Amino acid sequence: MAEFLSQDEIDALLDIAEQGEDIDDVSPSENVITKEKNYSIYDFKKPNRISSEQFKAFSTMHDKMLRDFVNDLSSMLRKIADVKLYSIEQMTYGEFILSIPQITSLNTLSIKPLEGRIVIECNPGIAHKIIAELLGSGAVNANDNLDRELTEIEINILEHFYNIFIKNLYKSWEEINTLNFKIESRDTNANAIQIVSDHEIVLLVVLEITIDEESGFLSICYPIAYIESMLHKIVEKIFSEGKNKKSTRKPDISTLISGAKMSIEAIIAETLLTAREILDIKENDIILFNKNATSSSAKLYVNKKEKFLTVSGISSNRKAIQIRSNLDKEKLETLETLRKMREDRIERARVSSDNINRLLKDRKAKKES
Repeated sequence: MAEFLSQDEIDALLDIAEQGEDIDDVSPSENVITKEKNYSIYDFKKPNRISSEQFKAFSTMHDKMLRDFVNDLSSMLRKIADVKLYSIEQMTYGEFILSIPQITSLNTLSIKPLEGRIVIECNPGIAHKIIAELLGSGAVNANDNLDRELTEIEINILEHFYNIFIKNLYKSWEEINTLNFKIESRDTNANAIQIVSDHEIVLLVVLEITIDEESGFLSICYPIAYIESMLHKIVEKIFSEGKNKKSTRKPDISTLISGAKMSIEAIIAETLLTAREILDIKENDIILFNKNATSSSAKLYVNKKEKFLTVSGISSNRKAIQIRSNLDKEKLETLETLRKMREDRIERARVSSDNINRLLKDRKAKKES
């Protein structure tokens, strides 16, 4: 099959021809240098320790958790709440501290049997709304300064919200490994929480909570050093569930379509008649069909579509047909279309190659003259 030349290769060949070099003795692999550079930028200060596959599995796990959490939150507040997975990002712990308000609601959780701790942060934009809903007012006082530190009473009230969230977080991780999430400390100053050094890589999961028309963010900070051993288990669990769902759906689909009714017709012979010929048919007229009268072959139509080649006969004193081969015209037409597309592609490649050779010869001839 003819090979396609990129625009860079064409330009390089033309440059060689204009310089008077003999292109017949030069192989494209030796002299054609593409302008595209196959490299990617890598930041050694922030190494990528999470693969795209692990990102996807981690996102799916937390997205599943939100389905139960939003129901529990709505029940607690006695009104409809919406929770969405806003983003999952890899960053340093120092960048995480800078990304959240300095005065906010912070909880550090132990993750036994794993070492270390994680941080859950609920920013003031939604924390004050949740407290107001739990107190029964539902509305945040317009004169209240949202940037102030929460009082001890407000922190204790907000603990109900954190307990519900941690319960759903535990259920989500339980499918991977049993982690005992336990609140170790509470604080309202972001600079007072230091679970790892500022240069350590963390995985930040950001959730957006909307209550009425007010919204805010809830963040979960996972130091990768503490959960790295669990990432491959998350990938295996999430992807295996996807495969199992596909396999378990097959019996369900089979059950649903098993009761569907389909019309089946066996056509022994066919012929073509014009409308005039049909109108002129009279008694004792003979109609010729497209095959011998002694042939027992027939075509089987399923829902008016030609599907199988069969042989008609008798079985147990009843008329019957025996399927011999498949006549799926749709499949054959698709294969024929793909075959034509391949032939067209080969022909276009040949024409393109001929045009380039002709162009190079014309350039060379003008150069010599």
